[in-house]
Amino acid sequence: MYDSIRVRLIATLAALVVALAGLGGWSALRLWDLGRVAERILADNYLSVEAAQTMRVSLERLDAGRRAQAAAPPGNSRPGQADDRQRFDAAFRAAAGNITEPGETEVIEAIRAGYARYAAGEAGALEPLREATDRLEALNADAMGHKSDAAGALARRDVVWTVALVALLTVVGGWLTRAVAKSVIGPIETLTRATTRIAAGDLEVAVPVERDDEIGQMARSFNEMAARLRQAKASDLDAIAQARQVAERVMLLEDVRHLHELNRLKSEFVAEASHELRTPITSLQLGINLALEHPEALPAREAEILGMCRDEAERLARLVRELLDLSRIESGTRTPRFVRCAAGPLVHDAVEPLRLAVAARGVSLGVDVAPDLPEVEVDRAQIERVVSNLVTNGARATRPGGRVTVTATATGDAVVVDVADTGVGIAAEHLARIFEPFAQVPGGSAGGAGLGLSISRRIIEAHGGRLTVQSMPGAGSTFTFTLPRAHGVPPGDRV
Repeated sequence: MYDSIRVRLIATLAALVVALAGLGGWSALRLWDLGRVAERILADNYLSVEAAQTMRVSLERLDAGRRAQAAAPPGNSRPGQADDRQRFDAAFRAAAGNITEPGETEVIEAIRAGYARYAAGEAGALEPLREATDRLEALNADAMGHKSDAAGALARRDVVWTVALVALLTVVGGWLTRAVAKSVIGPIETLTRATTRIAAGDLEVAVPVERDDEIGQMARSFNEMAARLRQAKASDLDAIAQARQVAERVMLLEDVRHLHELNRLKSEFVAEASHELRTPITSLQLGINLALEHPEALPAREAEILGMCRDEAERLARLVRELLDLSRIESGTRTPRFVRCAAGPLVHDAVEPLRLAVAARGVSLGVDVAPDLPEVEVDRAQIERVVSNLVTNGARATRPGGRVTVTATATGDAVVVDVADTGVGIAAEHLARIFEPFAQVPGGSAGGAGLGLSISRRIIEAHGGRLTVQSMPGAGSTFTFTLPRAHGVPPGDRV
């Protein structure tokens, strides 16, 4: 079982998630402890402070009532004194049942004794009783202040620990993410450079296989593909030499058959190699997309690196798909599925999905379809692909503010479709090989592997038409393809 990139990415993300969950749990526990401290302050002291204040107010009201009763005629009594005594008794019971501080017992006893003397009518008993209630309030208020200071110190200490843990987790998480990303992006860049050299014709390139994961599988498959291409190239050179000898001996027909067989074998090899590369590339894309499911958990730099990995993997996957399509078209395994349809709606349906992508480049897209175009017999998906390739290439070659125009007219026995742009144009020396596989125009737009035009020409030729180009540097380009009119198609095949 090889060491999977997917497993490493999942393990790294799981470690980060577990660390964050641990930090969150620890912070919640500390907050709960602070809440308990606040609850203890309220339970231990606030009730006693409130009871002392209630007793003092009740004493004031009782004393005021006594003075008012003494000044009143005999037989008059002040209403509400019974309620004041009840409030005083209730507050005293609450304070006596909540003794939590040193010295509080003595104060409670002093209040009890003082109130007994006051209730018995002893002269001078009120002032000591007031002082006792004041001491009870001050004792608990001081205790609340000390406990509040202790809680503040505890909170500050927890803040310092939390900040330290967050900083530590950030450093460790960044290091882990960078290490995993570096182990992925480096080999992918190596594969991309090697693929570019292969596309440029350097078949001697080889990728070192230093690991046993998905990238290692891709490297092995790439090296096998390069080796087979070298063998195919050597076979082609041998075949060319043999063809010259056969031509000299008037055996040209046999040589042509041999070359056709070599081309068939080469197409089959490219198809097989492209198919084998799709599985490890798909696994690589899955792992990278999995790592980017929660970008907020990654440092910005590591998220940017993984994004670059995803773009390079998508570019490699697109190259493999185009190689596979080209080999299938060349080998004849992908033949058009002809149906009869109206040419006008066909062109419109192919252009409309491209408007947003073209507009995003600041380029306008126009369509001019002649009325009453004849019907054509085509594979709709393949013709829409040709139109998409030509419009996309035109938009890439056109600066913002320019225009791409698709025109469809009828002439003779064919429908003619022009895709014109106001872009940079193509020099005359490059027009001859513009439809060859992997052809790249110096100074042209980037983003493709140079297979789109080659595939498009083969599709049009399979439909019995032609794909040509006219261009001048600085004056834009016009790609033109023809589609024969439909003849003799049964009505059931109309779309």
